[in-house]
Amino acid sequence: MTNKPQSHYEFSVIFSDKYATLTYNEELAMAICCADTEYIPINEFKKLFVFVSEFTETSKVCHFVFDKRNLRTFHQPSMEWYFAIWKPSLKVRGLVNHYKILPQLDWFAKAVDAGKHEIFQKYGKDILNGINITYVKSVEEVIEQIGNAKKGHI
Repeated sequence: MTNKPQSHYEFSVIFSDKYATLTYNEELAMAICCADTEYIPINEFKKLFVFVSEFTETSKVCHFVFDKRNLRTFHQPSMEWYFAIWKPSLKVRGLVNHYKILPQLDWFAKAVDAGKHEIFQKYGKDILNGINITYVKSVEEVIEQIGNAKKGHI
């Protein structure tokens, strides 16, 4: 089964459950996680991201897109685990470029900012040293950026 974002790059589904779909393109070394529901329980959230961790043991992933547009619930414990535990553990495997697509809800973006502030107070701002986080509007925007960089256009 294949999910094709609006580009000429083909992405294969490598994980799917009722909460999220994870696709991968080897040429771009990119994985895309798309939240498919309004809420992902923390145990299911961790299961999904542990799968990504295991996948990076055998496949090169340098770019990770987390498309949160379907989410309608912000869960601070999930965000803390994701930021403070998961992201730093993947940095050593070369996954340093993270792209976020937030829901178009002002309160969600404010909750993310407040959550990051709490995490930085608890763990220090250097918890994310060497990790690039970019907020984007679409998956296609990221694919275009990475595709152009790969071709030497940037």
